[in-house]
Amino acid sequence: MGFWERLIGSESAQSEDTRELLQKLVASYDEERGLARQIRDHAERSPHQSGEQQLQGVAAHQDHVVELLHNAIMAHGETTQQAQGDESSVLPPPKSGKNHWARMVHDLEDNQMLMKRYGEQGMYWDPEWPDVVALFRSLEQEKSRIGAQLRDIALRADSHALD
Repeated sequence: MGFWERLIGSESAQSEDTRELLQKLVASYDEERGLARQIRDHAERSPHQSGEQQLQGVAAHQDHVVELLHNAIMAHGETTQQAQGDESSVLPPPKSGKNHWARMVHDLEDNQMLMKRYGEQGMYWDPEWPDVVALFRSLEQEKSRIGAQLRDIALRADSHALD
């Protein structure tokens, strides 16, 4: 919302903000679902059982983030196919790598990008939408926890071992 819309307090700017927010939430929802699928794919390709189990745990944590976004979308009145429809239709293929470490780097980078975006979105919507700011801050915290788990797994991976 621009300065004049805030000053005048026009109703159309509020509905425009709601549409913009829903677009951001749905885009994040799709990316988080894609990351969850990618982490599961990387877990299946892990050379060690412990790595697979750890990545499955991270994927479960990632599912919680997806659920938070889904609930936020529904709370703001979204009923589009992206939020409820076929889960595999809009997801990009998982990123690959020549070894476990390279795949972990993809997961870490994607997670970091989403965490940074949530921090930016929290600042963007502050102070007009305190509930949305709280959502983005909690998402940023969840992504930080997931990032710590992924870093731990990546540190244990051998960057020179080929699959």
